[in-house]
Amino acid sequence: MRSLTLLIVVMLFAGCQTLEVRERQTSLDKALNAYETAIRWSYIRQAYTLLKPELIKDIEVPQGLENIKVTQYEILEPAVIESIKSNIARQSVFISYVEKDRQKEKTITDHQLWEYDKEAKRWYLISDIPAFVTVPKMRALPLDR
Repeated sequence: MRSLTLLIVVMLFAGCQTLEVRERQTSLDKALNAYETAIRWSYIRQAYTLLKPELIKDIEVPQGLENIKVTQYEILEPAVIESIKSNIARQSVFISYVEKDRQKEKTITDHQLWEYDKEAKRWYLISDIPAFVTVPKMRALPLDR
């Protein structure tokens, strides 16, 4: 009888742990999807809302993001949670975009690092959001004639 009770307790514990892992994975999938949607549809400012709150304080959202049109978002390395007990996940993505005013295509690789907050039960981006905006080039003034 004792061994049956112990077996039931072990199975319940294992089941709870599996449920927790599944909930973390579902939460990660939602965060990654929200980030991908924001970037893919060129709502880059929206991606900043996925940053860990402590990081947002130190970051200024760049100007000129409305000039960026993302043309491709391709997952190179799907998100992987480092281990069952880890609160860190990584994903790499290839992004192509166009500077609309110059019609110049550029590409970047976004190496994302995500951290799970157990209290909030959600994932936060802890790596930098890609630098889409470059400093505008100085244009020569026309010569007086």
